[in-house]
Amino acid sequence: MERHHAAAGQAALMLVESLMLALVERDLVPAGALVEAVETVIETKRRLAADGHEPATAARAAAMLTTIANSLAAAGPATKG
Repeated sequence: MERHHAAAGQAALMLVESLMLALVERDLVPAGALVEAVETVIETKRRLAADGHEPATAARAAAMLTTIANSLAAAGPATKG
């Protein structure tokens, strides 16, 4: 069952990142707004880790979210041209 949850989590994360990138590429949502939203979640996960709420899992989630924030930032208008 644990593998099922891991696969579902990976699929969900990839789908959300893909949808966010599609919104940016179609100029429907500014990349900066999405980066800000992801950074808010990263900060929340870091606080949860610091407070002892599944620190290893929260730290891994924050790292994954950081990768998504970087991907979105790279998709923003500064890199288009």
